[in-house]
Amino acid sequence: MLRSFQWIVPAYTMPSDAQHVIVLRDVVREDFSCTLAERLGDDITKVLHKLDTLPAKISANMMSGHQKVKNGTVVKKTTLETQREITDAWKKFVMDRKTKVIC
Repeated sequence: MLRSFQWIVPAYTMPSDAQHVIVLRDVVREDFSCTLAERLGDDITKVLHKLDTLPAKISANMMSGHQKVKNGTVVKKTTLETQREITDAWKKFVMDRKTKVIC
């Protein structure tokens, strides 16, 4: 989505001893000005806000657990229950990947 603002930000891998760290790593030229850095930051913020407005994609695994059976009848989860379930899953995913190393 940064391409819509004329930015090309390739995906760089981390060094072998830091493969478990997840960051946005951008390599810039030596003559990259402060003004361009501010513009890049503003454009990244715009893209993040745009991504927040997009609907979440639900995988097939999550769809299978989307309904509950209660007394032989199928009851769909509310939107709030589904959002909480997704949020909890993401929180667990992020916390499991975090390192507790002092820099």
